[in-house]
Amino acid sequence: MVPNFIISRLVASSSFTGYKGSHVLLGSLLSCKHTASLVFFNYFTSDTSSDSKSDGKQHKGSTFTVSDLINSCGMSQTLARELSNRVNLKTSDGPNAVIDILSIYGFSKSQLAKLVVRHPSVLFTNVEDTLLPKLEFFRSIGMSNTEIPKILIANHGILKRHLENCIIPRYEILKSVVHADREVVRAIKNAPLGFVYGDLMNRLVPNIDILRECGVPQASITHLVTNSLSAAYVEHSRFVEAIKTAKEIGFSPLKMDFVVAIHVLVTMRKEVWESRFEVYERWGWNREMALRAFRKFPSFMKFSGDTFSRKMSFLVKDMGCSSEAIAEYPLVVAYSLEKRIIPRFSVIKILKSKGLLEKNVHFSSIICTTEEKFLEKFVVNFQNVLPLLPDLYRDFVPFEFYFDTDCINKLINPFTGDSTFSSLVYLSSFPLYVLF
Repeated sequence: MVPNFIISRLVASSSFTGYKGSHVLLGSLLSCKHTASLVFFNYFTSDTSSDSKSDGKQHKGSTFTVSDLINSCGMSQTLARELSNRVNLKTSDGPNAVIDILSIYGFSKSQLAKLVVRHPSVLFTNVEDTLLPKLEFFRSIGMSNTEIPKILIANHGILKRHLENCIIPRYEILKSVVHADREVVRAIKNAPLGFVYGDLMNRLVPNIDILRECGVPQASITHLVTNSLSAAYVEHSRFVEAIKTAKEIGFSPLKMDFVVAIHVLVTMRKEVWESRFEVYERWGWNREMALRAFRKFPSFMKFSGDTFSRKMSFLVKDMGCSSEAIAEYPLVVAYSLEKRIIPRFSVIKILKSKGLLEKNVHFSSIICTTEEKFLEKFVVNFQNVLPLLPDLYRDFVPFEFYFDTDCINKLINPFTGDSTFSSLVYLSSFPLYVLF
């Protein structure tokens, strides 16, 4: 059953001292209508004698370790036995208390298994004095039951840090920068390692100070810290150099793209930066054209030379787009070749081959428009003439990739009739490069 001290402590406390927030209180678990929750905890802490009997080669303490890991974390016997060589549980009280409290804070069986595999000593953590106060604190600043497991699995080092001496001071530094608990949580979620290992006081704070001196708005600062914390705590001299370079290229500190450009500049080594221009030159872009594209869409510089060249090869060589024109609309290279660029241009190729597009359509209106608008303009509008077009579009998008299926169904299903022809037969009349 759930250890009494966990119930009594959570019922007794409604907030973490000094921090506002909501808690999962177990008082409700004591009422009749929540008995199912108690059954859930019993399920996590129950023993199975069959597993112990089947593992006769293990000594008593190790046998329980294997059984406990299998029952409580859903591990396979092989993995549980491997871990039993690293942790040998002589009693179930401590580990079961850890498992119980983690399940209260959102950990599923699979997530428990991941955490224990990466951090086996968590099973020996003192729940009342060490683990629970940290979980209470995370909840108090707004971490949800979905976020807590993901963050702790991504960086279990957080659990090794002292709450008062490390976690809370680092939280306070981030809060002073982004001004809201929700943004602090976003920063930790996007960079859990940075939260623990980044030099927040000696690097983050001076870097943010110089951004403010440059007139960078708070919204941009929050965007940089929450989406790229690692870029915000790089060495100060390097950060200052990136600011200088961004200004020289033509970025305005008043616009969001300024901090996006800084992120690119501080995370890209100089030799990699220069190698990008060599790739762009092979596609007819001189340095000024490339920098103009960088000003318009800074993130495109993060794509590897191979990724950029694959997209340019399809757009320029296969679809006849102008390389110079793409430099004016660099956002198009941000989209996935397999998920969006090839499927959409395949539809356009079909429409052109049937003479259904009277004029050329600019590539940016094909790639950059939303899924719903693309479907309305280029699929739904022509399905009376080409009834298999909706099915063809589905076939063009590889099954394992995501695309807006709900949107397609909403727009197309009311109009789609049964067909006795396979869409694959229809595909055979088009060049292979359209499909792959």
